[in-house]
Amino acid sequence: MGKQFSRPAFGTARSQSSLSQGGVRPASRVNGTAQQKQAQWLARAADAERSGDAVEAELCRQYAEHFFRVSRGQE
Repeated sequence: MGKQFSRPAFGTARSQSSLSQGGVRPASRVNGTAQQKQAQWLARAADAERSGDAVEAELCRQYAEHFFRVSRGQE
């Protein structure tokens, strides 16, 4: 018979516990230019680094890099 695989539950609600408990994603869209957004993400990265959360700091730096590329028209 072999292995049985469960089907993905499309259309069902997933738990948002990690984001609701202080994740880095903002609850709503942040207005501003790409340069302003880059600065905001770099500030969040610095805050995360100071608090000792290296994973969140790296994620914030990746968002900052995204907005750097957007501002330079490289994406």
